[in-house]
Amino acid sequence: MWRKLWIPFFCLPFLLQGAPLSQADTDEIDSAGQALIVRSVAIGNPKAAFAKWFRPDAEIAFSKLTAPMFDGKRSYELSDFFNTSLILAGAQKKDSGITAFYSPWQDAILLVRTEGSGTARRGAEFLFLTGETFRGEKFSDSLELVTPAKAPLSVNLWRVHAATVARFNELFPVTGNPDLSALKKDVRQEEELQNIRLRSSARTILAKKLMTDAYRTALANCLIAMRALQKGNEKILKKVFGTKDELGLEAAMTKVPEAIRKNIEPVYSLVMQDSSCLFGFLNPGAPRFIFLVSVDKENKFTLEWFDINESAALYKAWEDAK
Repeated sequence: MWRKLWIPFFCLPFLLQGAPLSQADTDEIDSAGQALIVRSVAIGNPKAAFAKWFRPDAEIAFSKLTAPMFDGKRSYELSDFFNTSLILAGAQKKDSGITAFYSPWQDAILLVRTEGSGTARRGAEFLFLTGETFRGEKFSDSLELVTPAKAPLSVNLWRVHAATVARFNELFPVTGNPDLSALKKDVRQEEELQNIRLRSSARTILAKKLMTDAYRTALANCLIAMRALQKGNEKILKKVFGTKDELGLEAAMTKVPEAIRKNIEPVYSLVMQDSSCLFGFLNPGAPRFIFLVSVDKENKFTLEWFDINESAALYKAWEDAK
């Protein structure tokens, strides 16, 4: 089951029950809350975010490792990682804890061991891993997440997210030991980064292609879909996504809070040889809500959206239906 991703939700049971928070619960909330601030800064300026959050040795190591991801002062790959990442807060002990940023879009996870408490906690040690390595799987150089062929994009996202969260909860339960040493054993960090970049670079290339003259029609369709999703008006949704909606996704879309809808932005694009397209959208402030829009060669739009926190149940339903 998903845990510790979005502060208001994992605080809610305690608030409703009026139960006193344990020290581990308080540390967990502090950890996730600080990570939200770090993430928001890292989306625009990763160097500044980690120069302030990491202790000097960790900051130097992180800067050296990620240097190939920068083009001048900007890193599209790291900005994309943090823009699409979700926060996991795990094992907590006095003055030490585990925090992670996980992007199911890149299937990459940045694990950080923190030291200190409250606003004084800082990143003392990190590991930047492919999802496969973190889950104990073999990395296959697959770009299935970037250019899906074996399964729909949504199914790929459900699969990697569900498996990664389950593994994180297994390794770092809140009462467990905040220690990365077991994961660090036999890991070649530079090789991990190269594998992470296979996906992040491919995603960056696809995003840049959408801005070229050859993709003007696809870009127009991307903007049409984005504006319809931002409005969330059932009339507009029916006009844009005028195909059969047996699951009621369009009507349900109007129930998504306006604060989330109005800041939706594109985070994925793929144009096929027959000119059909697939786009992904989310609000970086609430990346758990994912909106996928496909446009066929006849220019018909189809909408699919879901809460990635439900990925375990969604993936199980997919597998059961096969």
